[in-house]
Amino acid sequence: MNLKDLENPGVWYRPAPFWSWNDKLCEEELLRQIDEMCEKGYGGFFMHSRVGLVTEYLSDEWMALVKRCAEHARKLGMLAWLYDEDKWPSGFAGGIVPLESDEYRHRFLVLLKKEQIEPGDEILKRIERGNEELFVVKRTMKLGDPWFNGTCYVDLLSKKVTEAFIRSTHEKYRKVCGEFFGSSIPGIFTDEPTYLRVHYPEIPTLPWTDRFPEEFLKRKGYDIREHFEELFFNTKDYMKVRYDFFDVATELFIENFTIPYAKWCEENGISMTGHYMAEDTLRGQVEWIGAAMPHYEYMQIPGVDKLARHLEQVITIKQVSSVAEQLRKKWVLCETFGTTGQHVSFLHRKWIADWQAVLGITYINPHLSLYSMRGERKRDYPPNLFYQQPWWKNEKRFSDYLARLNYLMTQGKREVKVLMIHPITSAWCVYSKFDDEIDKLNESFDRTVKELVSNKIDFHFGDETILSKHGRVSGEKLVVGNCEYDIVLVPPLLNLRRSTVDLLNEFSKNGGKILVLKDGNFFPERVEGRKEKPEFLKRARVFEDLQGLIDSLRDVAAVEVIDKKTGKNAKSVIAQKRLLENGSYIIFLANTDINREVHCQLNLKEEKRHIYAIDIFDFAVVEFSEREFTMHPASSLLIWVTDEEIPSQRRSVISTGVTLKREFELEMAFSEFETEMNGFNVLPVDRVDMFEADGKVFRDEYVSKIWYEFYRLPEGTPFGVVYSFEIREKPEKLFLVVECAENLDRITVNGHEAVFKKKGCTFTEEECFLDVNFGKMDITELVQVGKNIVVLEGKKSNNITGPGCHERVKNPENHRPTEVETIYLVGKFSLVNVDETKYVIDAPKTPDHKDITRSGYPFYVGSFTLRKTFEMKKDPKRRYFLKLNSVRAASVEVFLNEKFVGSLFWEPFMVEITDNLHDGKNELKLVLTNTLFNLIEANHKADVLEETFRRPWSFIDFEHHTDRYILLPFGLENAAVLSSFSP
Repeated sequence: MNLKDLENPGVWYRPAPFWSWNDKLCEEELLRQIDEMCEKGYGGFFMHSRVGLVTEYLSDEWMALVKRCAEHARKLGMLAWLYDEDKWPSGFAGGIVPLESDEYRHRFLVLLKKEQIEPGDEILKRIERGNEELFVVKRTMKLGDPWFNGTCYVDLLSKKVTEAFIRSTHEKYRKVCGEFFGSSIPGIFTDEPTYLRVHYPEIPTLPWTDRFPEEFLKRKGYDIREHFEELFFNTKDYMKVRYDFFDVATELFIENFTIPYAKWCEENGISMTGHYMAEDTLRGQVEWIGAAMPHYEYMQIPGVDKLARHLEQVITIKQVSSVAEQLRKKWVLCETFGTTGQHVSFLHRKWIADWQAVLGITYINPHLSLYSMRGERKRDYPPNLFYQQPWWKNEKRFSDYLARLNYLMTQGKREVKVLMIHPITSAWCVYSKFDDEIDKLNESFDRTVKELVSNKIDFHFGDETILSKHGRVSGEKLVVGNCEYDIVLVPPLLNLRRSTVDLLNEFSKNGGKILVLKDGNFFPERVEGRKEKPEFLKRARVFEDLQGLIDSLRDVAAVEVIDKKTGKNAKSVIAQKRLLENGSYIIFLANTDINREVHCQLNLKEEKRHIYAIDIFDFAVVEFSEREFTMHPASSLLIWVTDEEIPSQRRSVISTGVTLKREFELEMAFSEFETEMNGFNVLPVDRVDMFEADGKVFRDEYVSKIWYEFYRLPEGTPFGVVYSFEIREKPEKLFLVVECAENLDRITVNGHEAVFKKKGCTFTEEECFLDVNFGKMDITELVQVGKNIVVLEGKKSNNITGPGCHERVKNPENHRPTEVETIYLVGKFSLVNVDETKYVIDAPKTPDHKDITRSGYPFYVGSFTLRKTFEMKKDPKRRYFLKLNSVRAASVEVFLNEKFVGSLFWEPFMVEITDNLHDGKNELKLVLTNTLFNLIEANHKADVLEETFRRPWSFIDFEHHTDRYILLPFGLENAAVLSSFSP
């Protein structure tokens, strides 16, 4: 581990976001946005077609812009990653592949009643169940699906389809941008490929391809068409049939999609990365991809996605990191932070990133950075992690943190002594649409995994396909690729492969330790679907109690962390231990509780060695002389144990959210500040009257009710939209902000025309508010005290077809889009809350810093400065700290006596100020910054703050609609100066 490299890691350790190419693309603006990312510490970007794209996908213009961005990335030392599809899931090449041949269209099996059979369905088998007549039918996906640009998904169990996909996508990129392959273009992202795209709520579906019967007969020795009944019903030898079926389906998916894809990438000097559909649960894997882990063997950079605002997907990440570490793959990608909501800034991202790092993620792919936020694009699975966010100015420090985290998680080798057999083949055996046995298996599996993680007992999964190729016994150890294990854990499951049984039999005969956890009927008594009791069970230790199993594994825990409040294991604190050169090691701890601090006692065996904490946010090596500390919510701590003596600091606060055991005394507190707004206030107007050319009228309706009506209008339909707002005292300056204002026929304010003419296609502060497509015009002279009316008139021009979906633009060069969206009044004013559904513009006023939102600035986007002058008698024997309390902000920048002290993003919101503190008069300045949530979110959705998965449909959830605005507070309660004796 090199401390210099840790302080400033290279581009490969830095975040590379999904960069949403979602509009008419302008080279100047693309390059400006790349510069933004570079300046904020990003190492690269994924050029990702998303909802709203106007520039034609894979056109000459598209390819030229990709090449230009790769050139600019090379100039800046960044990585310009390709993305292989128009939206997702990968394989259809934006519609090119399914149109090449009907043979390439997606096929699947369905179990139907006679009246459910559709034209084009092919009956493969008739089944009688009592008095019921059912049919196993091969169905081919029909063309015309808007999501697939009017085409359909494809058959990824066919190698011909993969070859057509690569020919139409990858080869085209190679031809245009091949000179950058392996340098500024390091790889290509495949997103959620699947062997079964169509799933019906009540109708069983299974993957299929025309060659399936032939391949099945060759591999399993019998005709699957004679055993369709067992696939759907628990009859005869159904577990054997299902095991064989999903084994073959998974093999075909790997052989015909994953292997040729990865081979093409290897031959052309780039990496295959991305993730497969539905990796998260056993049911999801069986229904969509067969099994996740066997695919990762072939991907140069295997990956997963982790969406939503929770930490539930432990299995997902352990699956991919296990394969990567076993097969010596340094980089493990995670598409992350998506769907968490616009209020997510630094705290939630750190919470998620720390948890992922412990579990094995080493490459962070943030979701999502929007090229454009106009119209439906702003609702594309928020948050938008880009320049439109007010906190973006502080992103560099957080990017540095993530880079250091990734650097650390790639150093040395993870210490893992336990191998857990993965139960996916058991899931194959019990899978059914008609019962929940697979869900019970998943619940038991998930519970076992999370208990091990919370008890700091590290492990890898052993996928049985990978074990059959890379597993062997060496003495009393079981070896898988690069890793060797002392203990094999068989979790609750039913079935094992023959190759796995042979391996475990040999391991146990050699004295290897096997632990088996039984949960109800889940016990390994089947081999490849048939009843058989493996020999190793005679020598294994069987547990019927999870806690007993956990207790038996205490000796192999990475570390012991005691919660001093309970005297027991601190379950919310999870850990990874990595062995470094010269016998040193690091332990990374993460508090996964975002609401509770944990008072920790750390127990280490190496008490005679040098022990340091590394502050990987405000970079420093810190002496770690005591073993008691407090991990605040969502905090992390990096501990380094070495024989080497390293120059270090004494600190009471580690900026990753940890306070070391110190006694602090209150010197003074202040709860009153001078408060100054650093930008303009905003009033959104989202209730309108709308008039369409055919006479249809909406009266006093929310624009969210109109969006999709607007999208369904024929292109060119004239419309008029009327907005109204009230002014109690006229501002000195007032701007009107309208999306795509330059494309409207007419904009009037109180009957007077307001003109907006955009000079270029790039973002400027003069012309734009927040986003490149939010046009800003001065209407100060057009407004009056009292009621004001804004009328927008234009012709419908928009390629959005529904939530999160669009159609291709036939003539992108001449496309002049219009939007019917919320408009914004921007200026120096405050707002009077009439009844929580309506606000009136009033004179500017000084808000209460405890809650700026409720003090006249409910929709404000930006920062406020708080100032305080105080006098202090400074004692040279003491250290001084500033502590902020009840902070409700994305970030707080701290300045003392005109010098920058630090930025605070999470608890304990505490920073040392000793070196900047004067003996006498002091000037404190705090800059509080918020998020886009109060202005641009689903904040008419009553349960929006409880919703962990934000998506386009959240914005039109009228079952939970409230006329009130759901708003987050913004401010802080008070600040205190604390002190402690110098160490």
